[in-house]
Amino acid sequence: MKESTFTFHVSRFISMSTPSLSEICHFITDDLHAVEKKLSERTTSHYEFVDLAVQHVVEGGGKRLRPILLLLSAKACGYQGEDAHTLAATVELIHVASLVHDDVLDEAPMRRGRETLHSKWGNKVAVLVGDYLHARVLSMLVNRRADDLAMALLSDATHSMCEGEVIHAYKNGDFDISQDDYLKIIDLKTGKLITASCAMGAVLGTQDPQILQALTEYGEAIGAAFQIIDDLLDLVADGETLGKEPFNDLRDGKLTFPMIYAREVCTAEDRTELERLFSLQMDEAGAIEWIEALLERYQIQAHSRGVAQEYADHAKSALNVLPETPARDALAQLADYGVSRDW
Repeated sequence: MKESTFTFHVSRFISMSTPSLSEICHFITDDLHAVEKKLSERTTSHYEFVDLAVQHVVEGGGKRLRPILLLLSAKACGYQGEDAHTLAATVELIHVASLVHDDVLDEAPMRRGRETLHSKWGNKVAVLVGDYLHARVLSMLVNRRADDLAMALLSDATHSMCEGEVIHAYKNGDFDISQDDYLKIIDLKTGKLITASCAMGAVLGTQDPQILQALTEYGEAIGAAFQIIDDLLDLVADGETLGKEPFNDLRDGKLTFPMIYAREVCTAEDRTELERLFSLQMDEAGAIEWIEALLERYQIQAHSRGVAQEYADHAKSALNVLPETPARDALAQLADYGVSRDW
């Protein structure tokens, strides 16, 4: 990245005043309440323990990014109906199910500031609850048209997520993973469902191929921006704000975007030390202190936010073909929020 471009982007996201997520979404508050109601109603079981376990994860908080993107995309394309609530609930359930399975694979004790499902009730319950949530999604979609494009988009996204998880597990412990390979993995694991959320909202309101393509490009770009910042926050945010223990990715043997960049720009001596740390040959306290110094020494946070801002700017540019509406403005603000946030 050229220094002038990098400096421009960094100064821009530091100086701008980005609205909070609640401010961005103020005019879809009723829609989000309707989505929460759908999530509660459509995951109810006849068995008390199943309800208890499902509620633990479904009501566990989070930004509800994917439902927000779907609702805003639908409104940006002129759709005002209730079908968006059902589709928004389905993308959130797919996301929550993936988190439940992720936590099992990563042996994560905390998620969103509360005990993970597998920590509370064991791996078997967690895996089965994740499967149950997928089944509820199928139930919610069963009454829709067989040729419904939204179903195809969600199916493709779920397929990609599974592929991404398998590839990421295979690459676990790979110190030499390239930035391109990593970006492809995160596009599969997280980006495809974000992109599908935007596209599913769009098809509710329009069949215009130019607009559908624009919101697809927006989703792809914002997905990359959000993931890069998620990677960064795992290294720089405090655990209380983050809602989970920081430095989890390194503990799990995963090099993420900021650390791949650090590996590429650091000295040979620092690279050797980083590889030793990555191989779990340092005590944790010393490792964290050394990583924090490395991040500062090579300006990793500024670089990561700068790259994320470039993705956010591309996302906003994609919106130019949409008519000017509050929803389009909110989508643009959401792109900048994704970069400036601290959780």
